[in-house]
Amino acid sequence: MFKVDLHVHTILGGDSLIRPDELVPLARAVGLDAVCVTEHHAYGLSEPFEAVSRRTGFPIFRALEYTAQEGHLLVFGLKIGRGDLPPRLPIQRVADWVHLRGGLAVPAHPYQRGLLGGLLGDRVLEMKGLIALETVNASVTLEENRMAARAAKTLGLFGVGGSDAHGPTVLGRAYTLFPKRLRSEGELLESLRSGAYTACRHKDRPAKGQKAGGEREPEAAGSGTET
Repeated sequence: MFKVDLHVHTILGGDSLIRPDELVPLARAVGLDAVCVTEHHAYGLSEPFEAVSRRTGFPIFRALEYTAQEGHLLVFGLKIGRGDLPPRLPIQRVADWVHLRGGLAVPAHPYQRGLLGGLLGDRVLEMKGLIALETVNASVTLEENRMAARAAKTLGLFGVGGSDAHGPTVLGRAYTLFPKRLRSEGELLESLRSGAYTACRHKDRPAKGQKAGGEREPEAAGSGTET
């Protein structure tokens, strides 16, 4: 099995405390097999991690997190920046644009309250062309994750997990479990489309508002396994 934290921010994005030189030691210490760095709006911000990955032999995938009018999207498989997609466009328009170009758009923490940029909430139920939702996010509450899992089940979508770490202590508290090792961003994209994975939270490193070894996430649409 292959544990990947699919939602990680670092100091390179300007809103995290995680330094490039400490990401791999931190990830290994919490039992991750890989991470995906998702800086806001620009794939290019995470370019220094190419050298970090080569030097350490630890898989570091790269994607980005986009802020739409109604909420956030994780964008996998496209090397784009602000010049390609200015911030705060309508979320369905962005998802369609990404998918047309061969990428994958995954609404992130769709029920997170108090989110800068607005709450997507039940509007996610009206979105078209999706494959997955982020159903386990370590930086939101258990109830917000539950609502995301219910939405995924209603829509018949897969669920992914990521910590949304902006600091070292959050890394690895949520992740996506794949059945085999992923060696490239192309393999990650293919696997995300396949649905052969499970969104998980770490039972001994609880997410926001949870206790260690506490209540299990709902097992809906491939989400919620506790390990």
